Amino acid sequence: MALKSYPNCFGCGSDNPIGLKLSYRIEGENVVTDFVPQEEHQGWPGITHGGIITSLLYEVMENYPYQNGIVAMMRGMETRFRRPINTGQKITAKSWLVKESGRILKIGGSLTDDDDVLLAQGEADLLVLREDQIERLGIS
Repeated sequence: MALKSYPNCFGCGSDNPIGLKLSYRIEGENVVTDFVPQEEHQGWPGITHGGIITSLLYEVMENYPYQNGIVAMMRGMETRFRRPINTGQKITAKSWLVKESGRILKIGGSLTDDDDVLLAQGEADLLVLREDQIERLGIS
C-alpha cells in the first residue's frame, strides 16, 4: 500500500496549525519519530502535559501498522508515565509489533530522552480494517 498523505492529521499533518507535525522513519523493526514539546504543551510549569505524552504514544503506535502498509484503528491503549518530561526536551517515540492475532495487532511504544532513559511507555490494541470498512470511512 502506498502511504497517503492526510495534511490535517493532528499527529503528522503538515497543514494542521495546532498539530504535532510528526515525521516518521523506520529503524529496523521500529517506527520512530522525534518531538520537542514547547511551552504550549505544558501542564505543570515547564513539564509536558500528560495528554501530549499520551498523544505521542498514540500517534507512534497507531502509525506502526500504517507505516507498514496496513490500515488499522485503535481499540484501546494503556500509558505508563515513568518520569516527567520537560518542555524543550527532545523526545524519541518508538513503536514495534508485540503480537498479531487475526485482525488484532498488539503494539508497544516508548518515549525516551537523548540518553535512552525511559520517560513513558504504552501498549495498544489495533484492529486491522477490512477493505469495505476503509472505503466506508473514506480513508482509502
